[in-house]
Amino acid sequence: RARPPAAWDGAPDLRGRHRVWRGTVLDTGDRRGPRRPAGLEREVHALLGDHPVTDAALGELRRWRHRAMLRVAARDLGGLGPLAEILQETSDIADAVLGAVLRLVAAPWHERSGTPHHRGADGRWQPTAFTVLGLGKLGGQELNFSSDVDVMFVYAAEGSAFRTTPRGAMPAGAGLSNHQFFRRVAEGIIREVGAPTPAGPLYRVDVRLRPEGDSGPLVRSLESCENFYAQAGQTWERLMLLKARGVAGDAALAAEFGEMIQPFRYPRALSGRLLEEMAGMKARLETEARRPGELGRRRKRGRGGIREVEFVAQALQVLNGGKNPFLQTPQTLAALAKLAQYELLPAEDAGALGAAYAFLRRAEHRLQMAANAETHTLPADDAGRRRLARAMDFPTAAKFSPALAGHARRVRAVYDRVFGGFTGSGTAPAPDFAAGAGAWRERLRQHGFRDPGAALPRLREFVEGPGYIHVSARTSELALQLVPRLLARCPGTA
Repeated sequence: RARPPAAWDGAPDLRGRHRVWRGTVLDTGDRRGPRRPAGLEREVHALLGDHPVTDAALGELRRWRHRAMLRVAARDLGGLGPLAEILQETSDIADAVLGAVLRLVAAPWHERSGTPHHRGADGRWQPTAFTVLGLGKLGGQELNFSSDVDVMFVYAAEGSAFRTTPRGAMPAGAGLSNHQFFRRVAEGIIREVGAPTPAGPLYRVDVRLRPEGDSGPLVRSLESCENFYAQAGQTWERLMLLKARGVAGDAALAAEFGEMIQPFRYPRALSGRLLEEMAGMKARLETEARRPGELGRRRKRGRGGIREVEFVAQALQVLNGGKNPFLQTPQTLAALAKLAQYELLPAEDAGALGAAYAFLRRAEHRLQMAANAETHTLPADDAGRRRLARAMDFPTAAKFSPALAGHARRVRAVYDRVFGGFTGSGTAPAPDFAAGAGAWRERLRQHGFRDPGAALPRLREFVEGPGYIHVSARTSELALQLVPRLLARCPGTA
């Protein structure tokens, strides 16, 4: 069981001379326990030193990541660590990589433009901190073997870069504004981390979870983030921010960001429509996954899948976390344990969700190891199912399938009990009109629209606004409630 899957033998960094890794990286004694974050950071710093960003330095970093991930994969396959420990180490590796790239990318900009400064509350100039926030599975320290890293870039305050510490109101010699400086640093991180190479990118970087998504600025000041979430934050952003944490850069600024968003992500009073909104979000995810023969095989978005476990945990955390700080954890398994401890979820249900989550995540890991790509879909062919079953310690696919179906059935039963009658059937499709444009056009066609392509931008403007003004979350929410009523009055086949 401890031997890595065959796909690793053909991976770019394991050909030729890198086969020696089998005798070092896979040493039994070395992989008994996890590597700690401080140790990983020391390894990377020793490897790269303080060198500027170069292809050679990034190549060394990629090889280090391959070695580190191969070791974690061997530990996972060999059953040498619990799931939470495997997920933690996988995420710690990503933190070390992002921290190293931030140092490599920022150094040339400091040499060229100086150091960003801003005026503090006492009127004195001080260096401006910058942090990379992890979101999603990275933020929750639950990263997969082949995941995008969801990140967001924040700096402390507005100001300018100076070569020497400034004095006075606005001294001469100001260079780039803080926003310009940190935007260039963020662009460099995205470019270098996601750069395509024969060995693949370090990680695929996703920045779409930031305020205003693709239409918003790449970097924001702390004050700008605070204003956005206070005025325009939506339900999905509450859930997303449950897992936000600093992964690189200034730890104090990351902590300040966490304190700033705390009333938003864990409110003491909340609309009773949260469960209805979440059920609608989940229904839309199922619609997106509903390709012929695939919904039952989608272990992330499908019925009884990983996403349903996360939705139950996150909904109960948001509803109760404002009054019970012990529920405020970014990790799914830890959240389920706390919900059971404080009797907000029956212990039997929490146990069923935790067991299913562990089972499904391990299956997901084996799929991704074999494919060396991000995938959440069970194999459709018999050979692929047999291979997955054996990797999960089942002798045959016929033994694996009932166990998988049992976990999915129990997850769905708990999900239905928590969300009650909120099926999402009466909720409009996702406000992300760009991602779901095809489904929107088809829905308009079914309701008798002669030109769905022309109608869609007008419907989107009705919900989201014209684009040149800000529309509050409440306004969009009310518009979404009206859309199904509007379409119900339109003739057609629906």
